Amino acid sequence: MTKKKLHIGITGINHLSGNRGVGALAISTIYLLNKIAKDKGYDVDITAINYNYGKSTITIEKDNIEINNILPLNFFNFKDFLKSLINPKNLKSYRTYIKFDYILCMGEGDSFADIYGKLRFNSINNQHRMARLLNIKYSLLPQTIGPFNNEQIKKQAKTSIEKAELVFARDSQSLEYVTYNTNQQNVIEAIDVAFFMPFKKKQFSKDKLHVGINISALLWHGGYTRNNQFGLKSNYKKLVHSIIEFFLSINNVKIHIVPHVVSPNSNVENDYEVSYELVNQLNDDRIVLAPFFLDPITAKSFIAGLDFFTGARMHSTIAAFSSGVPVFPMAYSRKFNGLFKDTLDYEYMGDMVNEGNEIILSKMKKAFSNRQELTSLIHTRQNTIVKEREKKLIDKLSEILI
Repeated sequence: MTKKKLHIGITGINHLSGNRGVGALAISTIYLLNKIAKDKGYDVDITAINYNYGKSTITIEKDNIEINNILPLNFFNFKDFLKSLINPKNLKSYRTYIKFDYILCMGEGDSFADIYGKLRFNSINNQHRMARLLNIKYSLLPQTIGPFNNEQIKKQAKTSIEKAELVFARDSQSLEYVTYNTNQQNVIEAIDVAFFMPFKKKQFSKDKLHVGINISALLWHGGYTRNNQFGLKSNYKKLVHSIIEFFLSINNVKIHIVPHVVSPNSNVENDYEVSYELVNQLNDDRIVLAPFFLDPITAKSFIAGLDFFTGARMHSTIAAFSSGVPVFPMAYSRKFNGLFKDTLDYEYMGDMVNEGNEIILSKMKKAFSNRQELTSLIHTRQNTIVKEREKKLIDKLSEILI
């Protein structure tokens, strides 16, 4: 008997992205789709819609999964439409696109919003529009939805939400937004899929307390606008220095600076560049730079071996939480509050938008002192909230894809 074969397109995620959080979303989605296909006894052909055109293979646990990568199509801009007619890669992408049974949209986890600007929103929303234009069913995977302060963007987002077959919100604030601002009835609160990405815990020496600090280059530079784009009350650079000084005051602590967005090129997003410069500037044997992680699983495996972690890249803190490491997230947008405080009922975090340096530093010190309590709390949340959301997510995905 021939197995049923599904052709699935995934968009708004990229397993080859230097942003290891975006990569984690992609790998976790592919992992879940592969798991569902195995459990249900059918084949799934996964195509990633991104700018890394061609074939790629990823290894998750013992499975080698081949991914077809095609270019994002945009028929809503005349210049881009003309490119689609003359560019062979675009034409091949179109031929693949029209064969999809379903498109799953991740929105880079937090970019189906206007906090990063109109261009970022359009890059996400155009794929929803393409699905509708080509009459392909689509759903929104677990992500932060909103905020929308621009009325035009808000209206476009409402249309895309309402036309989706199913919407997964990854936190209660996003669920409430969809419930009270759209007519979409098929909305479910799940959780960030990166919680389910496999890892192999790195083993560090036992003679030190190994503390990981993730430094967000985006916040270090003041956002894309370089003028405190996210309206932080905290002074981020000074806060990072204060955190490092605190841990240096504890004799048996070794500090690992852990970049989670990496690139070989200088840019406003490159955590590795900022981290490298800071480690060299501080020039202390007790401060070391984590490796240039080649993939999200390696990054999570490294973080999993630490004794305590703090950071402002949300997926670096998810890597810690989901591997059982006591963690103190430092929030710059509502996505942190929605996930950690509301969904996970986890109060140990700093809110850089509403709290100053002294308050956040004090809360971080308390979290570090209570790390055994945090470890126990995280274990409880993993075995209740996270497991429940995983089952709900897999059951619903299985239902819509069969």
